[in-house]
Amino acid sequence: MEKKNAGKEEKTIKIGRKVSAANDEIADDILRTLTDKGAFCINIMGSPGSGKTTVIEGLARFISPSEIAVIQGDLESDIDKRRMESSGIYAYQINTHSGCHLNARMVSDAIADMQLSGKKYLLIENVGNLVCPAGVNLGQHMNIVVSSTTEGSDKPGKYPIIFMDADMVIISKLDLKDAAGFDEKGFTDEITRLNSRARIFKTSSREQGSFRPAAEFIIQRRDYLISKRS
Repeated sequence: MEKKNAGKEEKTIKIGRKVSAANDEIADDILRTLTDKGAFCINIMGSPGSGKTTVIEGLARFISPSEIAVIQGDLESDIDKRRMESSGIYAYQINTHSGCHLNARMVSDAIADMQLSGKKYLLIENVGNLVCPAGVNLGQHMNIVVSSTTEGSDKPGKYPIIFMDADMVIISKLDLKDAAGFDEKGFTDEITRLNSRARIFKTSSREQGSFRPAAEFIIQRRDYLISKRS
C-alpha cells in the first residue's frame, strides 16, 4: 500500500531567534535612550480596576507632577489620560484595541511623539491584565505590580509570573481589607516565597500619606541610577 506522503520532501522550519528578540532589541534602545536622558522608566501592571491610575496620582503627590510623563495603555478610550491631565500630569494615550498588553514598538513610537524634556520619570500604565504583560520588556528600569485587596489574596499563587518579575508590589485599597476578607499575611508571604527581592508597599486613596514610602523608594532608585552614570 502506497503511503500518502511518499515522494514528498519533508521540510523542517528552524527558529534561530526567540520570538521576543525583535521586541527586546527595541526595548534595549529605549532603555539606553531614557537612561541617557536621566528619565527613570517604570512599567506599572495589574488587573483592570486594581488601582493603577490611582497609584500614579498618589505617587505624583510626592514626586512633582511636572517631572512625570505617563503613557496610558488601554484597549479603548482615553478616560485615564484625561484623568492624568486633570491632575497636571503630562500623558500620552496608546489604544491597543484587541491587544492585551503594550510592546516595545508601541512605547518607542509613543516616546518619539512625546515631549520628555525635563521629565525625570516615565510611568507606563500597561493594559489591565495579570497574564499578557508579564515578562514583556518595554525598556523599563523597574516593574511595579498593583494588586488590590478587593481582588483577593490568592493572586500571587494564581498568576505567579508577573509577581516573580516585580521590583515592587503595591497593595492598593488597603482601607477595604477587612470588608474584602483580604489575608494580608498570606499575600505577603506568597510574594516573598515567589520573589524575595520585591519590595511591598501598602496604599489607600483615603490616606494620601500612604503613597509616600513607595514614592521615596522610586526617587532613591532613580538617584542611584543617575549616580552610576556620573
